[in-house]
Amino acid sequence: MTYDLLLKGGTVVDPSQGLNARRDVAISDGRIAALDDIPASQAKHVVDVSDRYVIPGLVDLHVHAYWGSTFWGIDVDPVAARTGVTTSVDAGSAGAFNWRGFRHYQIEQKKSRLMAYLNISSIGLTHPTYEHANLIYDDVD
Repeated sequence: MTYDLLLKGGTVVDPSQGLNARRDVAISDGRIAALDDIPASQAKHVVDVSDRYVIPGLVDLHVHAYWGSTFWGIDVDPVAARTGVTTSVDAGSAGAFNWRGFRHYQIEQKKSRLMAYLNISSIGLTHPTYEHANLIYDDVD
C-alpha cells in the first residue's frame, strides 16, 4: 500500500489507547491509515518527526471567535494550525440577535471545527462594557 504521508519515528501519545511509544503514523485520504513501524518507501511524502510528539487533535474549551464583530474575538484557524487544536468551543460570543451572522461568517467558514455556546445576553460580546450592563438584553426565556 502507498500512503499519502508518513510521519516517521515520532513519539505517539494517545491516552484513549494508552499509547506513549515510538511509532510511525501513515495517512491516506486525510485519515490515519496505519500506526506501526512503516518503511519510508510506502509513502509519497515522508516527514521525520523523530524529535517530536505526535498527538490526537486538541480541543480548546474556551475561545471567543467572533472575530471582527465582537470586542473580544480571534480568528481561530491560524491559532489552531499552530497549536494542534482541531476543535474550538466559543464561550458565548454571540447572542440571539447576532447568532445567525456568527454561524454563517464564523462556524461555517472555518477549516478547523468551531462549536459554540449561545450567550444569554441577546447582543453577545459586542461591546467592551459587558453584555449584562443593561439587563434589558438578558431574556432568560
